[in-house]
Amino acid sequence: MLEDKVVIVTGIGPGLGRTIATEAAKMGADVAMVSRSGGIMDEVAADIAAAGRRALTIRADITSDADCARVAQETVAAFGRIDGLVNSAYFPGRLAPVLDLDLDALGRAFEVTVMGTIRMIRAVVPQMEKQGGGSVVNVGSQVARKVVPQQGGYAATKAAQASLTRYLAAELGSKGIRFNTPAIGWTMSAPARAWLESEAEKGGPSFEEAEAAISATMALGRVPSDEECARGILVFLSDALSSVTGATLDINAGDYMPL
Repeated sequence: MLEDKVVIVTGIGPGLGRTIATEAAKMGADVAMVSRSGGIMDEVAADIAAAGRRALTIRADITSDADCARVAQETVAAFGRIDGLVNSAYFPGRLAPVLDLDLDALGRAFEVTVMGTIRMIRAVVPQMEKQGGGSVVNVGSQVARKVVPQQGGYAATKAAQASLTRYLAAELGSKGIRFNTPAIGWTMSAPARAWLESEAEKGGPSFEEAEAAISATMALGRVPSDEECARGILVFLSDALSSVTGATLDINAGDYMPL
């Protein structure tokens, strides 16, 4: 689906970011990975090589204009072009009711999730324009539309990101650059599993009980895997959706189904 495309993926960590990078390689893409630390990227680079594709690891902070520019420059130097950008990096802030939020932490969340996304887009757009087009995917969350207790701060960052995605789609469509948002619900990533296990240790339901309760809210009766979510994200980079821009795709096994 992504044969011979060049894709940048930000936010390569223990969760969904690394899976997006690996799945992109399985779909045929060469992948430039972006993270502030290198350990996990080195592991993923080995997986990408095993899939027969090329990997580039770039240690960078997306809150830095200079770092974002360097990501684009190094990717073009290594692979010659940039076909897709997946903005997966985010900072969740702290879980709390809105009026109890730590505003410094909320500001940091906006700096990474919203401003960092804009910085990365600004860095890749000139190359995409030069090529005649490209595709940007801003990974969203269903909490931007479905109210979940104590996630108002995180939801605000993702709602802002989703709104910007639509505006960018309108503003840069004439350049052949598409912008879309996959809205991710529950996925049993390593961080999610660790959080449920920690809640169990505090006296909450066991991991198995919690997973069953979450699955019961979903039309498909199960929590999507990271791999399923990653493939839903990456389809936006493919030529199969070449006429789709400004769209939101819910990836949540039917947990939330808006009109």
